[in-house]
Amino acid sequence: MVRSCLLIVLCFLGVLSGNAQSINDKEMVVYQAPSDKFASITLQAHKGLPRFGVPNMYREQTGGQRQGMRAGGSDRGAKTPERMEKNKLVTTGKSNLSLLVSLKYLQPFMEDLDRERLTTLTSNMSEKESNSAFLQRFLRSQVAPNLCLANECKSANQGKNEFERLRNYTSFVDHCLDPLLDWSKNVMENDELIGYHVSMLNIGSNYDFDKKGYTAYHSLILNNIFSLKQGIGKQVVFKPVKPFEEALQNSVDRSKTIKFLLHIDEKTAERFQKEGIKRLYAVKKIKVKRSNKPMESVSKAIEFNYSHESADLELYTDEALTQHFKTLSLADLTN
Repeated sequence: MVRSCLLIVLCFLGVLSGNAQSINDKEMVVYQAPSDKFASITLQAHKGLPRFGVPNMYREQTGGQRQGMRAGGSDRGAKTPERMEKNKLVTTGKSNLSLLVSLKYLQPFMEDLDRERLTTLTSNMSEKESNSAFLQRFLRSQVAPNLCLANECKSANQGKNEFERLRNYTSFVDHCLDPLLDWSKNVMENDELIGYHVSMLNIGSNYDFDKKGYTAYHSLILNNIFSLKQGIGKQVVFKPVKPFEEALQNSVDRSKTIKFLLHIDEKTAERFQKEGIKRLYAVKKIKVKRSNKPMESVSKAIEFNYSHESADLELYTDEALTQHFKTLSLADLTN
């Protein structure tokens, strides 16, 4: 990102050590790494907080159609170098956040890590040896090549022979592991993370003239908060806190989805169809919190709970979330 684009500095709930910088009018938040040995983490933002779920793909917005494709599917927006770089930056940021969160909650097992020798997999390994092998594989194949910039730690999984591989591993452990562990302790301070989650509301073209709206569905499953490809497994489970959340929990079907009528007047519905708008973007403010369920083993998924910070469900017509359409209440979806 061009330095001149930096506008203001946000303090993001102390989530990471260092300040979070907002770029392009709160379009992104950047969490600075503790040193130049490591890669800072950049996430998409909404209203100054991290954005999760459906991302902004930075597609060109033309005329009335702002979903990246005009009616008829002819205009998807050019993949300019700037847009491609933004996509790469935030995709990497989401993956690296997942790695750092994994590192935080693996710390209780770190006492089993062999810091001096590479653990060899055998059929009769002790639990400590098995944990060491798992942690070494995670650190060498995921943490080092993604979170590290300096050769002394980025090369932890490289080497032409066993002696070189061991030197590279111990170099990572000696110079980079503890700073990374310290950094990860500041992720999700108080075991919480507050941000916005974005999901799609597909409205299609089946307008109900009698009920004046579309049948829509909203899922309470948010397993796209963290990257599924990086780090150890993570499960995010809805846990009601407020009365309206209890009502939501009681009204979902087996797929944890709420069916409701999205009221839209005929004039607006016709305009949407002419502009090719067949989906809306639903945004809600959530709190993700580490559950009280302990990790049974080093390879088990980490369980998180989430709840809603507000009953508001904001609808936008564009994935960049610049064109606000209307505000729904989660408390009314079950009525």
